[in-house]
Amino acid sequence: MNKQLLIGLTLTLGLVGCASKQSEPSMDLADSRWYMTSDFYNIADIKLPAFTLEENENGFKISGTTGCNNFFGQAEWDGKQLKVNQPIGMTRKICGDMANKIEMEFVQALEQSLVSDGENLRLNNGAMFKRVPKS
Repeated sequence: MNKQLLIGLTLTLGLVGCASKQSEPSMDLADSRWYMTSDFYNIADIKLPAFTLEENENGFKISGTTGCNNFFGQAEWDGKQLKVNQPIGMTRKICGDMANKIEMEFVQALEQSLVSDGENLRLNNGAMFKRVPKS
């Protein structure tokens, strides 16, 4: 009887271990491009933030646009969250009111990690980034 119980516990623990590994989303971010969907701002006539990630010895080089200015910096990926190291470098062009608002919110949101849902990256303000398909 004890032998059957031991076998049952071993199988149960093995299956639980496998299930927990499969449920964890993980993405390969090397050399990927991302764009903010228009769902968050619901606007069609303005350029939205976008960025690329290039793997390097320190994690990832991140560079892109805020929708008006260009930015660049370094980021780290832990398999679930992308943390952009602060401060980031940025150009300083004058933009329109809506572009300035989006830029300010985007840059502030980059101070927190972008969180993965297994397919997309989401900022803490709710804005979502989708991967640009490789052509």
